[in-house]
Amino acid sequence: MDLIEAAGAERTLRQLYPYNSHFALHLSSCTRYPYVRVPSVLPRYDGRFRSFVPRVGTLLGETDTAEAAVALFVAHLPAGLGPAVADSADGLRR
Repeated sequence: MDLIEAAGAERTLRQLYPYNSHFALHLSSCTRYPYVRVPSVLPRYDGRFRSFVPRVGTLLGETDTAEAAVALFVAHLPAGLGPAVADSADGLRR
């Protein structure tokens, strides 16, 4: 199973806005830039996956499968993260 399929199989992630940047899968609770940052997953050249927090640089872990990477991603989502809204992170703060 590839990363997109694994993420799509997770109900919690299907309510978020997906985008990619620098080869990584990112999800946000808003649909316009700047996005609300949550953990991201980067497929590695060796077939493994790296889960991390963008801009902070915190490595959450590396996994051998897309499913394990998605599980790690979900385990580090902020509490109460709701469905994506048509706004930016700046708009949500107002």
